[in-house]
Amino acid sequence: MNVKLTAHPARHAPLGPVAPQTPPLWALLLRLAVWPALPLLGSAGLAGCPKPAGPAGPALETCTPVTSGDWGGATAFVEGTDDWGLGDVVGVHYAAGDLDNDGYPDLIVTEGTLNQRDDYPTSRLRYVMMNRAGAGGGRTFADETESSGLLVARDGNPNGTSHNFYIEGDVDGDGDMDLFAARDYDAGTEDATGDCSEIYLNDGAAHFALAPQSDVCIADGYPTTGAAFTDTDGDGILDLWVTGWYLAYGQSTEAAQAHLYRGNGDGTFSDVTDDSGLKLKAGTNTNYLDHDARRPSYGATACDVNGDALPDLISSSYGRAWNQLWRNDGGTFTETGEAAHFDADTNLDYSDNLMYACYCDTHSCDVAPSVSCGGAFPDNYWSPGYDDQPARLGGNGFTTVCADIDNDGDDDLLTATIAHDWTGDSADRTQLLLNDGAGIFERIDNDTNGLARSRPRNRSWNEGDLFAGFLDFDNDGWRDILVVQSDYEDTHLWTWHQTPSNGAATFEEVSDATGLNQEWPGGLAIADFDLDGDLDVVTGSSTARTGTPWTTHETHLYVNQQGGNYVRFTGLPIGARVEIEAGGQYQMAEVNGGYGTSGIVSDTVAQFGLGDVCMVDSVTLTLPGGASHSFEGKAGNQAVELDW
Repeated sequence: MNVKLTAHPARHAPLGPVAPQTPPLWALLLRLAVWPALPLLGSAGLAGCPKPAGPAGPALETCTPVTSGDWGGATAFVEGTDDWGLGDVVGVHYAAGDLDNDGYPDLIVTEGTLNQRDDYPTSRLRYVMMNRAGAGGGRTFADETESSGLLVARDGNPNGTSHNFYIEGDVDGDGDMDLFAARDYDAGTEDATGDCSEIYLNDGAAHFALAPQSDVCIADGYPTTGAAFTDTDGDGILDLWVTGWYLAYGQSTEAAQAHLYRGNGDGTFSDVTDDSGLKLKAGTNTNYLDHDARRPSYGATACDVNGDALPDLISSSYGRAWNQLWRNDGGTFTETGEAAHFDADTNLDYSDNLMYACYCDTHSCDVAPSVSCGGAFPDNYWSPGYDDQPARLGGNGFTTVCADIDNDGDDDLLTATIAHDWTGDSADRTQLLLNDGAGIFERIDNDTNGLARSRPRNRSWNEGDLFAGFLDFDNDGWRDILVVQSDYEDTHLWTWHQTPSNGAATFEEVSDATGLNQEWPGGLAIADFDLDGDLDVVTGSSTARTGTPWTTHETHLYVNQQGGNYVRFTGLPIGARVEIEAGGQYQMAEVNGGYGTSGIVSDTVAQFGLGDVCMVDSVTLTLPGGASHSFEGKAGNQAVELDW
């Protein structure tokens, strides 16, 4: 193995040691356990582009030239739903990942219906769609739900469960993707299923069996809205971060406590929330405004925002409330949302809030409203001393995306929120937050970076940004942005192409031009399903609220035709960071274990667009905990399994 560490001038701080380290004992044992599947990567065949074998994609003698940062404007995506066998698959939650270790991402689809089990095959709420070879050399999804074992409940019912979404990760260290099956149940509804959240263990061929029951099952129910697998202590065993909604929606404003579960390595988990410093006090009318009070959350994200090789924990809060960012201090956590400028934006002007204006119609107000109420709301919808406080002037957070958007070596964030016209401008909007390298964020104005959207002012409007993702759809080496805006009139997929010629983290809206402009979408997964080197997109069809054009939760697969030079790194643990330099350009990716609302899972690989170059000059892999391994020269247009 050729070992080389390369300095990256654009990086704010090193992500690991300056020389190869001896891995900790857990890494050595795990490496021995999977050694047959991890061939050593020598220096042979590093000149030019090789002919990749197996599932790595089409054979390439030379690199396909792509002009970096100059997308041609041609339609990049075409719908391939029927061709891929997804025409009858319904859902709004998607998990994309390789379940049977054949190299191709498979797809788990759920409708997310509350408190209702499948009654297979009469009533179907979930699908396990395996990526298989199709006729004529193409690919297709085959329905293998019944044989998967995911329909088997704890009480022995073989025909379905009431789990709402799934995230994927190797929880028992045997080299395949196991599942956390999340149950969303709150005490404000009736439930006759008795199901709780569970772990399903994979036999390596996408056949699943329930793990021994452990702390992830909360007997009296838990309103699970987000989950992420992560390795919080760098011991090589996955942990689990779970966020929740209101405990009894419609009956109480009390929010669920988020939970951190420490993995035991055998598929069981132990609740370490209290010992980790994550426990918050109950949010009541008297202390809800405090930073250390619980708030309803719609999304869980885990990523390393300060570059210390330990994942930090994020909760995307609902109710125009502060988001929360928990810094990992090596086993315990400190909430730093306010200090990191992540909790909310700085706009505290509520004078254009219609609820406030209605209150002022019948009460004297020190701050005169800037809009007229027009009888929109009763005057008791606004409480002075409560609704005018900073803790109530945040956002309705659903998803926080974490990745290096500007190629400077640290994880940036995108907060996807819903917003309504009646809240005025004080309610937070979807926004990009750039990292200074130490986990402190600068909120970039949407008018400045090109993410602003026009809104009709002659009628009511809503922004329903529920799901979001970063993806380099044209393989130019710069990540682009996709937002799934749903559930309200005039909502659709929004796609922004990054235009580094105008400066890093500046964007052009290209939804119509790319073909990613579906009306009223719901759910998201991003993966290279055909392994041709460019990223494909799956979304669903929302039937929420009046005005939707859909009658069922149709699934839609948008196949990317853009092509271009790429490299894909596989066989990596969740939380690993891969850094590359290619043609003088630096990029970094962190392998995630699900993020955002309803556990968005977009494959556990690190895939990079290479622009108009073929060779990767250097690769550095940093594992959770800080062990670092570096490699010289890897040829592009293939999948590479790193030996760590």
